[in-house]
Amino acid sequence: MVRVFYTQKTEQLLKKMELSHWREMAQQKLEQKHQDLSDNWKTCAIGERIRREGKDLANLKDLSPEAIRLGYEFSVAMQNRDNQTALEILAKIENLGTIWRNES
Repeated sequence: MVRVFYTQKTEQLLKKMELSHWREMAQQKLEQKHQDLSDNWKTCAIGERIRREGKDLANLKDLSPEAIRLGYEFSVAMQNRDNQTALEILAKIENLGTIWRNES
């Protein structure tokens, strides 16, 4: 017999959307190639989350204002070659309940 104990902590772990590709890149020496990737909504950190959710971005207006703001801030951090700020923004993107405008 196998017993599974479901806790609120388990729920929080399941909800977390880890952006491992960008987390790995943000720990490297940041270069122009990183900035170029972060300048495109489909290849930036928000884009990684979209792909991990199994969706596609048809229109920027489909994203929540918070997701748009964090995507822009992430791009600026990459432009400034600011690893620490980029990692902090990644954590915020990972912890958003949703990145979509019409979902809660």
